[in-house]
Amino acid sequence: MQRREFLKTMASAGMCSMLCSSCSFSPDNIDKNVVGSKFLYKSKADLPTKINLEACSLCQLNCPACFIRLNEENIKKQEGFGYLRFKDFKKLVNDNPQIKEIELANHGEIFLNPELDKIIKYAYKKKITLTANLGVNMNTLSDEMAEILVKYKFSAMTVSIDGATPDVYKIYRRGGDLNKVIANVKKINEFKKKYNSEFPKMFYKFIIFNHNIDDILPAKKLAKELEMILFFVCNNQPSYAPLSAEQKIRAEKLSGIKLEDTGEKYLLENYKSKKSVWFPCQDLFLSPQIDWNGKLLGCCSSQISTFDVNVFEDGLLKALNHQNVLYAKQMVTDLSTPPKKEIFCSECYIYKALKEEKYEMFSDRKLI
Repeated sequence: MQRREFLKTMASAGMCSMLCSSCSFSPDNIDKNVVGSKFLYKSKADLPTKINLEACSLCQLNCPACFIRLNEENIKKQEGFGYLRFKDFKKLVNDNPQIKEIELANHGEIFLNPELDKIIKYAYKKKITLTANLGVNMNTLSDEMAEILVKYKFSAMTVSIDGATPDVYKIYRRGGDLNKVIANVKKINEFKKKYNSEFPKMFYKFIIFNHNIDDILPAKKLAKELEMILFFVCNNQPSYAPLSAEQKIRAEKLSGIKLEDTGEKYLLENYKSKKSVWFPCQDLFLSPQIDWNGKLLGCCSSQISTFDVNVFEDGLLKALNHQNVLYAKQMVTDLSTPPKKEIFCSECYIYKALKEEKYEMFSDRKLI
């Protein structure tokens, strides 16, 4: 999933809420001359209770504006594609009993991970809430996995559909089959009835393109039939299937949402006006993003660049106390801090927007 698309999705749909601000940073016995040292964690008990841990970077679809398709060669050169191993998951949660919630979706399709069943069962055993709110395409789902999702109370997931008819669906979700998606959703619903369970809660995500406007009303009907929560998102890739002025007016009328600007402008305006309490840089503090192979990405806006530290090898405490992570936190909370070239936040469009606006992100939120 595209990062800017996700940011707009979570803000506009109200699916990302600020977690409690009880994370404590203990600066005892720290060199006060080290920039960012006030953010250093004293012990595992102080670490975030939520993490974003990518279950799989592989995907069977070929969506034209997808990040992994646009950057496939670059990804192969830097780290390649793969999936989260159960042994790494088990060790991570055993070593970090403070973790209570894990988001498993990121760039790829979680259901292509052959060890996902073990991960879900173990998370249930450890009383850890699992979500896939960043998105799944659900073109691949076995009967066994459908039952596991329900039986072991997988909390919630967003299914990216962007249409209501097979012909429209496959225009963007290339290689996908809407009939398979619908069958898989129904499969899950059958097990929800069998186990008398509300989990997993399923969201129906519809990105509005110039080719799927006529599917907006049918999508409302289909979502109701599938017992899913439907939400609309505007297309944040202006080079792909853009709406004309007339189409925009019609799409807004049919969907019932206003197709605002996306990206940094949207995020800043919503955060400043307090329409949203969430901002992507907060992932560094509240729910750090970890790649399938253990590399620390830091936030949900990071796509490939990492902090050159591995959570599986070094441990979560040491990784989050890495000097570059501490410095990055200093950069986003104190904009007078000089950016460092080796820290990818320096080139991030969100950080640049913060600098341009001279806006202190946490100034009135009392997060830290």
